[in-house]
Amino acid sequence: MKLFRINSVGTALRALIGWPLLVIGLYFLSALVGSFIPANSDWKEPDQGIPIFVETNGVHVSLIVPISAAGEDLSDLIRPEHLGDIDLYGTHAMIGWGHRNVYRNARTWGDVRSGDVASAIIGSDETTLHIYHLIDPRPAPHRKRFLVSQQQYRSIIASIRSTFDLTSERRTTAHPAYGPNNLFYDSKGHYSAYTTCNEWTGGVLRKAGVRMGIWTPMPGGVMHWFD
Repeated sequence: MKLFRINSVGTALRALIGWPLLVIGLYFLSALVGSFIPANSDWKEPDQGIPIFVETNGVHVSLIVPISAAGEDLSDLIRPEHLGDIDLYGTHAMIGWGHRNVYRNARTWGDVRSGDVASAIIGSDETTLHIYHLIDPRPAPHRKRFLVSQQQYRSIIASIRSTFDLTSERRTTAHPAYGPNNLFYDSKGHYSAYTTCNEWTGGVLRKAGVRMGIWTPMPGGVMHWFD
C-alpha cells in the first residue's frame, strides 16, 4: 500500500510537470510551423512602391511607415503636439501593438516580469500602441526595408487606424514612453498567447496581401520573410 501511494504521488507529480511542458512545447512547435507556412505566397515586392520597414528589438516586431504617403496622413492621430519637442516629429512612425504592461516594462527579454507574462498568457484587454518618431530611417541588421504598392500601404494604414482607441471627440490619447521621441497610445484589441504583439504585425501585413506566415507569435516569425 505504501509503495502504491509513493508511485501514485510520483505519477501525479510527473503529470503535473509534464502536461505544462507538453503544452509549452506544442505552442512553440505550432509557432514555428505557422511562421513558415506562407499566406499570400504569390506576393512579390513591386519594382516601384512605398518603402516600409519591419524592425525588432528581439522581443517586439514593429512596422515603420511614412506618416504621410499615397494620400494617407496619420498626423490627425499621431499629432506633433503630443511630443514635448515638436522638432522630434518624424517623417516616419515606428508602430507596434501589444500588452500594455509588457510593452512598458520589457524593452528586452531580461526585463520581462512574471506577472506580466501570466497576464499576457491568460489574455488582457489592456493593450497599447507604441509609436517612435523617426526621420528618414535606413535599413539596418535589425531593420528590414521592402516596398509595397499604394493599395497595400493604404490597407496597412487602415489597420493601424482601426487599432487606436479614440475618445468621444475622435482623438487619440497619448502617454509618455521611453524617451522624448516616442509615446504610448490607448488602443483596441485583446492580447493573448495567440494574438501577440508580433502576430499583430504579421496580421497587418497578411491583411495587406504581403507574404507572411499564417501565424507569427514570435519575432523571428515575421523578420525571416525579409532576409
